Amino acid sequence: MTIRDNIREKRTAVVAEQPNGGPVSAKLKEKAIADILGGAGERVDYMRLFAKTPGELARLIPSDGTQDDAEKREARAYLVANAVCAPGTTGDLERTVNDRFDHPPVV
Repeated sequence: MTIRDNIREKRTAVVAEQPNGGPVSAKLKEKAIADILGGAGERVDYMRLFAKTPGELARLIPSDGTQDDAEKREARAYLVANAVCAPGTTGDLERTVNDRFDHPPVV
């Protein structure tokens, strides 16, 4: 699996809770808000929702050397921002994220 697959899996769970949302949508929103307003610990907690391996988590938080990769920085921001929306729109979880985490960093 890839990080994009992990995001799609979460999106599928969110869409299944429509139209009013449910526990998956609520958890995503809660952790995304904590990520935006909190510190590094909250970032790790949120990104853990999309990582199934230590390498994936390292790419997402980022501790894998991609912190200055503009494409991945933007994807990380959208991954958090997309989850803050109302339950009816969190089906857009991977919008602008796509497969940006799944290819090597641009150097």
